[in-house]
Amino acid sequence: MLEVPSWAIGVGIIILAGSVGRALRMLGPSRGDRPVARSGSDAELSGVREALDEVQRRLGEVEERLDFAERLLAKPRDAARGEPSPP
Repeated sequence: MLEVPSWAIGVGIIILAGSVGRALRMLGPSRGDRPVARSGSDAELSGVREALDEVQRRLGEVEERLDFAERLLAKPRDAARGEPSPP
């Protein structure tokens, strides 16, 4: 017959306890019912937003430079030197 190792029973109990715990949390009060703790002030939040805006602006500039470099590299080398390309 099929024997179940003793360690498998312990693992099964742990998995069952975790599943029951998750189910109980889902049945409990939702996050919307709990008060939300604020970690920073409005001044800190506006500072973070300004920093994010600056990073986005700089990223836009980097994208423009990358596009320019890609276009420049895509041109034939002879055209870059001002020589006509061979027929």
